[in-house]
Amino acid sequence: MQASDMRRSFHLQLSPIQIQPHQVLNVEIVQHGYGDQAIYQQSMMSLGADVQLPEICDAQAVTIAVLKGNGDLTVNDELVALEPGMFVFIPANTSYQLQTRPLAGNSTRSLIFLLSRCRPDVTIDASPWIINL
Repeated sequence: MQASDMRRSFHLQLSPIQIQPHQVLNVEIVQHGYGDQAIYQQSMMSLGADVQLPEICDAQAVTIAVLKGNGDLTVNDELVALEPGMFVFIPANTSYQLQTRPLAGNSTRSLIFLLSRCRPDVTIDASPWIINL
């Protein structure tokens, strides 16, 4: 395979939206699968003010790239304050929960992030990790 075969043109333009309190937007960007089995999925998500998603324990490995806003992520009972520029990896079969976080003096709270899910590599014993970009 030549390197140029891997390059594909892609353009994503986000339109400004006003997300309302208690609202969750989930826009699927990419999904790749084999038969009925999802191998890779990428979504843009936005949580409005006062949103707390139910606890999730996904069979897929998950990454979260925070684009805008602030929130709280609880992974295996450990609380992490999310802010723009953070990138989080959550291994498959790990419990986590997301919610928006109020900031002092800021009435328009939301959390916008890119969520990617992919089939885990069962040969790797992974643990959650976070980096700031």
